[in-house]
Amino acid sequence: MLMRFDPFADFDRLTRQISGNQRANYMPADAYRIGDRFYIHVDLPGVDPDTIDVEIEKNSLTISAERRWDRDEETQVLLNERPSGSFSRQFYLGEGLDIENIEAGYDHGVLTLAIPVAEAAKARKISVGTTHEALAG
Repeated sequence: MLMRFDPFADFDRLTRQISGNQRANYMPADAYRIGDRFYIHVDLPGVDPDTIDVEIEKNSLTISAERRWDRDEETQVLLNERPSGSFSRQFYLGEGLDIENIEAGYDHGVLTLAIPVAEAAKARKISVGTTHEALAG
């Protein structure tokens, strides 16, 4: 349902490891299926829900968001480890999902997407009769 191979994500992860830059604007995610629904959870702590944008084009799902830290000239920064700015992540979805009926919610810093499995992709039972019955229609 979700394409597991994303060479660009792997390249970005490798670049962060080599450069030691773990503060890059990265959005960790989990994806799984329960019954006839596929779920994606994306960690976006501290993000204003109004900045979250979810777009889908063909089988490409793009999530973007923004976290700001507005500080004035009088603010003396002692530690700045939390990433801020724009975040974006792309997922490649398989053909068996009903992308017209995606639902999204944001709660406690986690964006959750629920994607139904398309009717044509759902498992179904086929009754087995005699060969004569099956061929006669």
